[in-house]
Amino acid sequence: MGAESLPAQTQIHVMKFPSLGAMLRAVMKTLLALVVLSASIALADEPSAPPVMSTEAAEVAQVPTGFLDQALKVNVKNEITEGRSGNRLTHRQVFERMGRTDLIAESLAREQRRTLLAITGGIIAGVAIGAGITVIATGPKLASPECEADVRIYNEICVPRANAHNYTGTAIIVGGVVTGLLLGTIAYWSDPNVLTRDETASLIGTYNSQLAKRLKNSPSGLKLKLMPSIGPDGAALTASLKF
Repeated sequence: MGAESLPAQTQIHVMKFPSLGAMLRAVMKTLLALVVLSASIALADEPSAPPVMSTEAAEVAQVPTGFLDQALKVNVKNEITEGRSGNRLTHRQVFERMGRTDLIAESLAREQRRTLLAITGGIIAGVAIGAGITVIATGPKLASPECEADVRIYNEICVPRANAHNYTGTAIIVGGVVTGLLLGTIAYWSDPNVLTRDETASLIGTYNSQLAKRLKNSPSGLKLKLMPSIGPDGAALTASLKF
């Protein structure tokens, strides 16, 4: 046999492709870069606006010196106390502090009416007791010689008159005492306060607001103001302290 010709060596080149995870990461990075670039161009085209300031300063942590010691409070019983010490104040004292002459006059009128009811009740009861005792004492004495001299006079005149005096005197005493107790009860339970609890709370709120303003305006008061602002570069908070 003749020599057979051998096939030439064939070289095969295998191409390596990146993995799927690497491809996704590359795509995400490209998209992120495009988004950042677009945002930068849009901001560069817009004119810069001045910072936007809030219309009102946010005043926080602002407790004037002495406010907690002078502020008033009212409880559910319509009783007023002052400051952290809890000193009791009458409604009239608060009216005087606020210069409410109308409420002072009405408070005085109510107290006078209450006192008048109590005094009148006591007088009526005392007078009734005295008058009743007098009526009973002035009745005929059944053991007197005039009544014992004759049986007919005793039964028909002395006994009825004595009973009438006793009944009348007792009725006067009972009626006067009941009337006096009634007036005294009305005086005791009548509310001397001019304002209800809710009205007092509203008045106390006004007083405390005025007190806070007065203390803030005093030189010794410390004032802390926080001024928020928003601009294209972000938000800012400016603090100012006045003393």
